[in-house]
Amino acid sequence: MTIQNIKNKGIVGAGGAGFPTHIKLQACPDVLIMNAAECEPLLHKDKELLLHFTDEILEGFRIALSLTGAKRGIIGIKEKHHALIDLLKSRISQFMEVMPIGDFYPAGDEVILIYLTTGRIIQPGQLPISEGCVVQNVETLYNLAQSEPLTDKFLTIAGEVDKPLTVKVPIGTSFRDVLSHFDITTRNAQVRSGGLMMGILESSLDAVVTKTTGGLILLPSDHACITMYQRYATPDQTDRMAKAACDQCSFCTELCPRYLLGHPVRPEIAMRNRMFTRQDMSYHHNGNAFCCECNLCTMYSCPEGLDPKGATVIEKKMSRDFPSWGGLPVTSHPLMNYRKVPTQKLKQRLDIIRYRDEGPLSDLKIEPKFVRIPLKQHIGTPAKSVVKLDQQIKRNDLIAEADGEISVPVHASVDGTVFEITENEIVIQRQP
Repeated sequence: MTIQNIKNKGIVGAGGAGFPTHIKLQACPDVLIMNAAECEPLLHKDKELLLHFTDEILEGFRIALSLTGAKRGIIGIKEKHHALIDLLKSRISQFMEVMPIGDFYPAGDEVILIYLTTGRIIQPGQLPISEGCVVQNVETLYNLAQSEPLTDKFLTIAGEVDKPLTVKVPIGTSFRDVLSHFDITTRNAQVRSGGLMMGILESSLDAVVTKTTGGLILLPSDHACITMYQRYATPDQTDRMAKAACDQCSFCTELCPRYLLGHPVRPEIAMRNRMFTRQDMSYHHNGNAFCCECNLCTMYSCPEGLDPKGATVIEKKMSRDFPSWGGLPVTSHPLMNYRKVPTQKLKQRLDIIRYRDEGPLSDLKIEPKFVRIPLKQHIGTPAKSVVKLDQQIKRNDLIAEADGEISVPVHASVDGTVFEITENEIVIQRQP
């Protein structure tokens, strides 16, 4: 396996923003970390993959270790998964180790995970490689071990469904087609894609599964996890409510995972700045540029039900001219270990205890009539179409080529006919 092979297969990070994997693996770390923490409530995709495809994922881990030259491979996984930890320990090879971590949110944030597994602190504005680390998601490592291009995605379907499952879906399948295979247990269900904390409240079921989709959580339209996102759908709504109700209690900052790691992230300053009428009068705390947007401050910490995360995002946009931090090397807060938010407490706060917290892997066949495959499913430049209307294509065929170094190709996820080509996507009608 070579870096060029990985690029040709169109592999991107499966657990985050979709950074091209072939670029990430060109780094030369001394530690490679498998992120198996999976801390978004109700999602079980990574755990199920590790359980059912243990050898394939460990092979992908070996490939990544070989390409990067890392001499130490750490599997960061929550200690509550006792049987899975025993399984991994029985299969790992030289230079690999399993490191159990606590069950709290957001243990899966790569900066937090690096600290938990190595004790190293990524300084504000720096990448993990600055401390000799590279982090890869479980599904990304699974994809590295496959001989075919990346055309399918695993995701957990949970919440208001009769039976939560983890399923394998052709990329480009609409959420509507995925959910048509499930018994939805409430009327007017709303969908959060990607997770309850960092996901998106979808306005339409016509949205499609991409290389980075991790799950679909269905909730009643009046559920707090829905109404909170509707209430603060725009920066203006966040700004107005902050002006009216923030009492500067600072809970948002005191429980912020990045603040506790020593980073200069201060959501309460972002909220305070919303109280000024004129933008040029605000004190812009550029330390908020390093917020990871885990959303803990909004969905858990704020006693007033306000949106500190949204305010911090406003600060981040104002701080684009200050990408680095000029302070001394940061150190963790002395109370960090006492301010972690246990997953069970978070589930209670989110009002999702009622839902079955499981998602066994299913062999459910999802075969949509059409797939709409986006040309941009990754950070960087969109791929460039190389097909024509009415062209007959096979699954795994190249349909869009990488357009630049920070770009990846896109492949057909089904056999069929090119039905439509737009600036943003290629639509394929599946062959019956």
